[in-house]
Amino acid sequence: MDRLTVQVAPREALFWLEIWGDCAAVETRLKAPLPAPCRATTHGDVRLIWWQPGVWLARLRLADQAVGLARLGAALADDGAVSDISGAFTRITVSGRAWRDLLMIGGVFDAEAPSFGPGSVAGTVIHHLPVHLDVIGETQLEAYIAPSYVADLLERWTTVAGRIAAAPS
Repeated sequence: MDRLTVQVAPREALFWLEIWGDCAAVETRLKAPLPAPCRATTHGDVRLIWWQPGVWLARLRLADQAVGLARLGAALADDGAVSDISGAFTRITVSGRAWRDLLMIGGVFDAEAPSFGPGSVAGTVIHHLPVHLDVIGETQLEAYIAPSYVADLLERWTTVAGRIAAAPS
């Protein structure tokens, strides 16, 4: 079976973009379209993730944190607000073709749906823990989770990934 790797991703800057005004004007100033609901996109050095109605996350290199905050604040102007939430979530990266199998164990949604592919985003509960999922590619997924839950989810997913790898094909 496929080998899965499950690990904590390197820390990056993370910003909460709340938009209550003109989204089209924000997109123009941002020079990038905001992802549609349940979608994520990458524009240059910024990963934009739809989080909930009126809210997106922007992820970029930690070295660009101060510049990113200023750039995003200017793009939102009077149409919204940006908050640095870099410490609010930890990312867990799951790599390998069987990431869907991993999510189906302890998850409460259909990760096997072909429509849940690269660029898809979902908020769900896995092993009783609130998780936001961002499908990066055919063989990679990132999970955003509160830091206090990371050890539990990492332990569970590492154990399950070992069982998946050991399963006969």
